[in-house]
Amino acid sequence: MNTTKKMMTLLLVMLALTACKDDDGDVVYMLPETKPIQLSAEQKQMRDNNNEFAWRLFQTMQEQKGDSSTVLSPISVTYVLGMLNAGAAGTTRDEITATLGFGSDPKAVNEYCKKMIEGAPNVDPAATVKIANCINVNSAMGLSLLKQYVKDIENYYNAQIEALDFTKSSSLEKINKWCSKNTNGMIPSILDELNPDAAMCLLNAIYFKADWTEKFDKNDTRNSSFTLPDGSVVTRELMHRMAIAQGCESELCSMLRIPFGSGGYSMYVMLPAEGKTTSDLIRDMSQQELTDHLNAIDMTPHEVDILMPRFEIVSDIDLIKVLEPMGIKSAFSYSANFSNMSEMSLYVSMMKQKAKIEVDEDGAKASAVTVAEMEPTSPGPQLYEKAEFHATRPFLYFILEESTRSIFFIGTYCGN
Repeated sequence: MNTTKKMMTLLLVMLALTACKDDDGDVVYMLPETKPIQLSAEQKQMRDNNNEFAWRLFQTMQEQKGDSSTVLSPISVTYVLGMLNAGAAGTTRDEITATLGFGSDPKAVNEYCKKMIEGAPNVDPAATVKIANCINVNSAMGLSLLKQYVKDIENYYNAQIEALDFTKSSSLEKINKWCSKNTNGMIPSILDELNPDAAMCLLNAIYFKADWTEKFDKNDTRNSSFTLPDGSVVTRELMHRMAIAQGCESELCSMLRIPFGSGGYSMYVMLPAEGKTTSDLIRDMSQQELTDHLNAIDMTPHEVDILMPRFEIVSDIDLIKVLEPMGIKSAFSYSANFSNMSEMSLYVSMMKQKAKIEVDEDGAKASAVTVAEMEPTSPGPQLYEKAEFHATRPFLYFILEESTRSIFFIGTYCGN
């Protein structure tokens, strides 16, 4: 670079810094700080398929839960299934990968999970995302994991592997402390008791916390009417603000994007159209229609009058009852094949998730712990079109990581 070009570059930098000074003369960093997760073409297809799995998982769960408020972390389920898949073979592996929507190559599955696990916490410095995996092996059972399985789990899932005596109460306490630590206390425990006949437990914990890009003013929160699924009307605390926001509307629903932090994560609130219910949406909306709605959020922004409740939801989900109808059967039976995990013949005897979400004027935080227990198989101001988005009746919500469009949390709020 010659001297003239160097001087021009320096001048441009100085001008840029001057333009970025605040009223006190301090330099303000104005460049985007998000760090998108870079997926290969194959991994983008896996992402699409995994979002389809997320929606089907939620649909199946909601069929069992009915008209109640729920929260689910499908990506937490994916990570536990990924760790199980790494040790599976034959029909068991085929069923897991088919249900997840992934190909049959276990390395590709592991590499996709690794990229998401490592990338998600760094997407947006204004959002806190923690992902942790661990495997606790029952030392009283004499189980040993195959070396290649241990290598894969540590490399791809960054999992902590530890031997515990499942007959001792201290082991249960240690597992529950791990859950509490890795969810910042939101999920204080995952197990009420530890099965002494279990050979091992696989766990994933995920924690998300972020402030809205623009917070709601607590002084504007008011008691307002909210219509429950049965048509009765109750009073709930609804947050209110006017905002320039992205949204879309179709015959099925109205949808609003509310970004967190620097925009690396967002909440999408999906309000059924008049005459429709959340159950109608969950039952009738196809994966393609869901994708079309989530992608349509790039529409022209509107000046939106927003009303939505502050809420807290806790869910406890028996995942075997959800995953079996979706196609994973062998893993939960004595015919399970986890021969790439251990020489001991094992099956998944229990699999569940505890999840919690809290939404208020400042932002949202959500956590989930998924556990699988295995046993031996022998037993100038721009003008915008004005709009309203008043979530005064049951609605769906999603929390997405924007660069990959991966669904981290999904649920319903029904006011109960």
